[in-house]
Amino acid sequence: MRTELQPLEGQKSRFVATFERYGIYRSRGIVGRSILLRNLKTVKGRALADHIWINYTAGFDAIGEFARGDVVQFTAGVRSYFKGYFGQRIEDRLARKSSLDYRLTFPRNVVKISGQSGYKTMHLVGGKMNHKSIMLSVPQSYSWFGEVFDTEESHGQ
Repeated sequence: MRTELQPLEGQKSRFVATFERYGIYRSRGIVGRSILLRNLKTVKGRALADHIWINYTAGFDAIGEFARGDVVQFTAGVRSYFKGYFGQRIEDRLARKSSLDYRLTFPRNVVKISGQSGYKTMHLVGGKMNHKSIMLSVPQSYSWFGEVFDTEESHGQ
């Protein structure tokens, strides 16, 4: 269980994580794309989860393809859910007991951060940009909605 996310339940927060890989999910007859993120943290550097799967949304799509190791920032809500097997097979129910866990919902304002000779290149999507992608070069620290962040901390370096 991702207990570090519990205090953020019902809130939208800003997160930093490292892209690992793409995945596919099936739910109620619908097939969708998902993203596995590692080392989920708050923008202030507090560790929240070693990994988390989130839906591949328009904010991620507008930036383009991600490579393993890309660091991303985004805003998302936190919600609880029950995970486990809920089907008919008793053996599987016993093997995969249900439990409460936490997930990220509606990721928005996606920023892809990658190193570039003393500057970080950021692909900013969402907010008042009308979901159009723009590129910014920013110094080692920058301000985001009134908070100042050190981009080196975001990378865990």
